Amino acid sequence: MAFSHFPSTTLPQLCIVLVGLLSGNVYAQSTLPIADAHIHYSHDSVEFTPAERVIELMRGANLKFALVSSSDDNGTQLLSELAPDLIVPGLRPYRRRGETSTWFTDDGALAYVEQLLENNHYATIGEFHLYGESADLPIPRRIVELADEYNLILHAHSDADAVERLLAQSPDVKVLWAHSGFESPEDIANMLAKHDRLWADLAFRSEVGSGGQLSSDWIELFTQFPDRMMLGTDTYTPERMYFLPEHAAGARVWLESLPLELAENVAWKNAFNLIMPHWDANKPQAQSVAVSASEDDEPSNTTCGINAEDTTHIVGDAPTIVVQALQTIQVSEPFSVLISVCDTDVSDMSLELNATMPAHGHGMNYEP
Repeated sequence: MAFSHFPSTTLPQLCIVLVGLLSGNVYAQSTLPIADAHIHYSHDSVEFTPAERVIELMRGANLKFALVSSSDDNGTQLLSELAPDLIVPGLRPYRRRGETSTWFTDDGALAYVEQLLENNHYATIGEFHLYGESADLPIPRRIVELADEYNLILHAHSDADAVERLLAQSPDVKVLWAHSGFESPEDIANMLAKHDRLWADLAFRSEVGSGGQLSSDWIELFTQFPDRMMLGTDTYTPERMYFLPEHAAGARVWLESLPLELAENVAWKNAFNLIMPHWDANKPQAQSVAVSASEDDEPSNTTCGINAEDTTHIVGDAPTIVVQALQTIQVSEPFSVLISVCDTDVSDMSLELNATMPAHGHGMNYEP
């Protein structure tokens, strides 16, 4: 029994290594990958900027991935469906704008979060706004419990007091401190030194790298905590979405002030190492594709017996599955495969197509 062809849109070949020559610690500005850990695509942005354009802007900025949370969650889901290789979803507790100062006493906001956690997949809860002793109210406490239950990072737009209260509520929860609390490098360093489950983003911190150069206090912070700081843009208004490429380019300029390894850490590795283990554990591990055989698709016995270079046999307790490329696979070019299920009398079944690339664990673009 054979299955229909599955075209792919941008499926790269495995084991391709791109080697670039660098001079000292200087990257070409357009090539240093950036992970943006602070993007919103809220309801007003959805109205003004199509999701396809947002993805175009992100790819134009050479983003490795983007942590996206939105008010409401629809914008995040639109982007995630369009570019699952690029978007890491976060869950804001806001249904509309204007809930930043009320959500933590609003039972409806909590119910909204709980419902979406049941229906969707996320890496973080937040970005949310929370200050001081409000972090100890029942709803924020429940948010911490949900973070533990669903393996989520808290993305908190908070003062240091609230951050410490959140961390004290669980021995395991991690906090990504939005905007680094708008604190000074010295105060950020003090918080990071006290809490090993705290990371900080640099969203909307225009003073970092002002004029293309880092001041000594920021260099000292990055050097003292090479694994804890990361980039972010904060597209809190629709027009700021168009700032993504400019922000990434500007960051690449001041990142050249740092040693190569440290520049890579701040640019994308710190965000990747914090967020991706959670997302890899939480995201859907496979896409289910329901397909049925037809008489025209029946393979010959020869198909099930093929053992050529363009054919993969998957053998286990289940029937043997043969995956055969129907033409030479070119990077970023569509191609088709013929999937056959052999040694079985089943005439109708579901096939799971796993969209994980084993070589490095990233998702790949495909359209089953």
